[in-house]
Amino acid sequence: MRNVRDDVTMSNDHKQLASTIGNLGVPYEVECLADDGIFSVDVFLTDADVAIEFDGPTHFINTYDSDAAPRTTKTTKTEMRDMFLLRRYRTVLSVPHFELDVPRGSAEKRAYVAAKLGAVGVSIPGST
Repeated sequence: MRNVRDDVTMSNDHKQLASTIGNLGVPYEVECLADDGIFSVDVFLTDADVAIEFDGPTHFINTYDSDAAPRTTKTTKTEMRDMFLLRRYRTVLSVPHFELDVPRGSAEKRAYVAAKLGAVGVSIPGST
C-alpha cells in the first residue's frame, strides 16, 4: 500500500499516453488509487470505469522458439496485476511500450490511442 501512495513515478511515455487521452477529450486521472487503496492505476478513465496500464519493458519477457521469431508475453506479475484490477474496474487496458513507440507523429499516436480506447467501448468526443 505504501508503494502505491509514496513510490509513484511516471515515465515520459506514461505522461505522453495520458496527454494523448486528454487531447482526445476523454476525462481521466493519472496514478489513481482504487477504492480499496491497494492498487494504483496509471490512467483511470473516470466516465468509463476503465483502468489503463502503460506496460514498459519490465512487464514482458521474450521467449524464443528454435524456428520462430521472438515472442513477447506479459510476466506473471503483470498478468496477476491485470487480474486483480479486473476485480475493481470494468475494463483493464494494457498499452505495451513497443506498440506506443511505433507511431511517430502526434496524429498517429492519437489514432493509435483512439483505436485502443474504441476497442474497449470508450467513445471519443466529436468522433463519428
